Amino acid sequence: MRFKSAYSFSNTAAVQRHLARHQKVLQIVLSVTPEQIKPHIKSCVINHNTLLIYVSSASWASQLRFFHAQIKAAVNTQSTEKVQQIRIRLLSPDPYKAEKKSEKIIPSAETIDLLGNNASTAKEGKLKDALLKLSQTLKKKNQ
Repeated sequence: MRFKSAYSFSNTAAVQRHLARHQKVLQIVLSVTPEQIKPHIKSCVINHNTLLIYVSSASWASQLRFFHAQIKAAVNTQSTEKVQQIRIRLLSPDPYKAEKKSEKIIPSAETIDLLGNNASTAKEGKLKDALLKLSQTLKKKNQ
C-alpha cells in the first residue's frame, strides 16, 4: 500500500466545507458564552443532530453546562444545523513537559577571589562567615 497525500483524495472540497461548517458553529457557540469560558472552548463537532463541544478541563465543562439552552437556541436559529442534544467533552490534557533546567551562572575566578578578600576584611559575624563560605563553595564549583 502506497502513501497518499491528503491532496490526492477527490473529496478535499467536501472536507473543507465540513470544517467550515464546524468553525461557523464554533463561532456561534463562542458568541453566546461568557468571556471567562471562551478561551477554554477548544472545538465543536456536529454529529447526527448532536453538538459535541470540547473544552480544556472538567471545571469549565461544568460551567458551560449552565449555558446549554442558550447554545442550543443560538445554533438552531443562527445556522442551518438542527441540534437536538448537546454533549460536552474534555480534551485529553497536554502531555507533561519537563521544564528546561536553567544553566547555573557561576561568577568568574576574579569575582570569587574579590568576594573572598572582601569577606576576610569584614568584621567578625554571620555575614563574614556566610561570605567566606560562599566564596569557598564557588571556588569548588568553578574548578
